[in-house]
Amino acid sequence: MSVAEHLGIETTEYDQQILAFIPFYEEILDQAAAALDTLERPARVLVDLGTGSGALAARCAARLKAAAVVGIDRDPQMLVLAAERLGRRLRPVVANFETAPIPACDVVTASFSLHHVAAPAAKRKVFAKVFHALRPGGVFVIADCATASSPRLQARDVANWRDHLAARHGRGRASRFLKAWAEEDTYFTLNQEMAWLRAVGFCVDLPWRKSAFAVIAASKPRAGSRRRTVRVPCF
Repeated sequence: MSVAEHLGIETTEYDQQILAFIPFYEEILDQAAAALDTLERPARVLVDLGTGSGALAARCAARLKAAAVVGIDRDPQMLVLAAERLGRRLRPVVANFETAPIPACDVVTASFSLHHVAAPAAKRKVFAKVFHALRPGGVFVIADCATASSPRLQARDVANWRDHLAARHGRGRASRFLKAWAEEDTYFTLNQEMAWLRAVGFCVDLPWRKSAFAVIAASKPRAGSRRRTVRVPCF
């Protein structure tokens, strides 16, 4: 299923409609790009998983002036939109990022794409693949929905998301949207996501979180560096 089919929109409407679907969307992407400030040296290659229209990749490219951008997405129509944003800096790769090889790089980003990985083992495999592709000192930035651990807080966050949708589409359509997306999207808790990243070797930080959405910055330690102990609170 293409992104447009999944969301029930036309491909050309994506950038406009996503604002109505995802609360804090622009803020999330701005904060994800800002997480690149953790890099200790200029990046040569950025790989974007599930590039979509290139909204996050473009923000990151504006900060990483010398970096080439590799955009991996299985939807060629979305990569056309990304190419309009990034021009010759983009090397589009039409593929499923779960199975496609990830080239050696300094930065890997993923915005609202990893929730399509349904199984915990498959997500851990993606995390391990990213870790091995990154050069030491590189960073993996994830912007996505990462739920609370408490069922009560999860219910609150879903209600807030439904209210966001209802304000733009009506309450009936809001409930239908969430039900339809649940058939293809899988959201794990923030604690699970961060634990899986640490398990493959990343040092993990949480530079931004609001309601059910989070930006995670996972750094690959340099050889010989002491690993930090990160205490992760329960959300």
